[in-house]
Amino acid sequence: MKPFEQLTARVPLWMIVIGVAIMMTVLTWFWLDEINDPRMMGIVSGLCSGLVLYIFGLIAQVSVFNELQRYREMGVKALLDNRHEKDYYGPLISNAKETVKVMGASGTRFIDDFMDSDADQHVLIDRLHTNKRLQVQLFIPADEFMSPDAKNRYLAKQPKIERLKADFGGRFAIRRFPHEARHSFVIVDGDFVGGPIFDGDKSRHAPAVHVAASKPFAIKYREYFNQGWEKSADT
Repeated sequence: MKPFEQLTARVPLWMIVIGVAIMMTVLTWFWLDEINDPRMMGIVSGLCSGLVLYIFGLIAQVSVFNELQRYREMGVKALLDNRHEKDYYGPLISNAKETVKVMGASGTRFIDDFMDSDADQHVLIDRLHTNKRLQVQLFIPADEFMSPDAKNRYLAKQPKIERLKADFGGRFAIRRFPHEARHSFVIVDGDFVGGPIFDGDKSRHAPAVHVAASKPFAIKYREYFNQGWEKSADT
C-alpha cells in the first residue's frame, strides 16, 4: 500500500470551479463584514464578483483552447461544408511544389476549375509552366465503372486532356482503377483535402476535411493512392 503522501486523485474540473466560487464567496462575505464604509463595500463587491466571472471565463477559454489543440495535433486545418470549393483549393494548388494527386469520379471538375486553358483562370497550368518539377497525377475509374454522367463528362474533356498530355508530357498523367470511385480528394504536397462520394449529384456538395498530409489520417489516403497508382498504367 502506498504512503498517504504518494496517493493521487483526479478531481473533475467542475468541482474545482465550484470550490473556487464558494471560497471567493466566503472570503468576500468576511471581508465585507469588516468594512463599514459603503463606498468601499461597493468596490470590494465589484472586485470580487468581477474576479469570479474572470475565473469562469478563463476556465471556459482554456477548455476551448485544449479542444482546438487536440484537433491541431490531429492535423485538422479546416472542415468544409462543400468539397467543391474552388476558391479554397486555388491557393493550395497555386503554391504546389512537388506533386498534385487527384482521385475522383471523373476528374472533370478539377480540370474545369484549374486546368482549362480556355478559362479565365487556370492556376495549375500556370504552376506547371513556372515549376518544371511539379507533377500532376489524376486517378479515376475505368469507363465501365463510371456513372453515365461521369463518363460523358470525361469523354467530352478528351481534347483538353490530350492537349495537356502534349504540353506537359509525363508531368501530367492519368491512370484508371478497376472499381467505382469511393473517395474524392486532392493531395497537394503537405495538404490533404477530401471527402466521400455519394450517389448522384449530391456528391458535388458533400463535405470535406482539410488535414496536414503528414498526419496518420492523410498518410492512409496517400498510401491508398500510391498503391493503386503503381498497379495501374498511364492512359
